[in-house]
Amino acid sequence: MRKGLEMNPQDFEERKKNFPNGPIEYVNKANIEIEIMEERHVRAILPVDPLHLNHVGTVYAGSMFVFAEALGGSLFTCTYGDEYIPVLKAVEVHYLKPATSDLVFDLSLTEQEAEEKIALAAERGRGDYFLDIPLYDKSGVHVFDAQFNYYAFSADKIKEFTA
Repeated sequence: MRKGLEMNPQDFEERKKNFPNGPIEYVNKANIEIEIMEERHVRAILPVDPLHLNHVGTVYAGSMFVFAEALGGSLFTCTYGDEYIPVLKAVEVHYLKPATSDLVFDLSLTEQEAEEKIALAAERGRGDYFLDIPLYDKSGVHVFDAQFNYYAFSADKIKEFTA
């Protein structure tokens, strides 16, 4: 794909194994089950347990958001490796139906989609990166939609942002 992405199947297995030990403690405690983590494709389950239920017994909106955002970031790194770093810039969220069962994140990009999405950052070292993320419950009911706008930085440009 790109010269900077030199990941092999073991790299993806390592990312999958280490997902619950990442830098964001809430994500680590969310009990997210990674089923597939491979180049340009991530599939995961958010088991509905008391941690993720709101005051009326449906999945808490914040849990849905964190699930989508964390896995969107994982898809980004499974697509671009460490060549680019995403930082969330904006998001538009639509909660479509109350969810009472496990949630499913299953999203992939074609090689062409991946190239198109990162084109501005590849050209300038940074740029907007848009990702639409739907979530479904385990029976296939569409419960959540979000349009994430990450700002993608090349590994070199992120140093300027954080300085």
